[in-house]
Amino acid sequence: MNFKLELPADTILVNRTELIDAIQEVVIGVQEENASEEIMTIQEAAEYLKVSVPTIRKLISFNELPYFQRGQVIRFNRWDIKEWIRTNSRQ
Repeated sequence: MNFKLELPADTILVNRTELIDAIQEVVIGVQEENASEEIMTIQEAAEYLKVSVPTIRKLISFNELPYFQRGQVIRFNRWDIKEWIRTNSRQ
């Protein structure tokens, strides 16, 4: 039995190990890019939630919005904010 395999000219064939390595490189690159975007300032959180900075400060004062604080610096984790939106959104 004879088979003929025709592939487009721009097709690249790689073995499984090379494919796994390439995918891991891409995933690491995306994670590194997103890592710097995961932590937000009050201004960034306000823009993300599309509310004013005073509204963010009010939510902080009533402990309604998840945040963390180092000294006087208040920051937000984007994932925590997404979870907060999900659990507090009206169905």
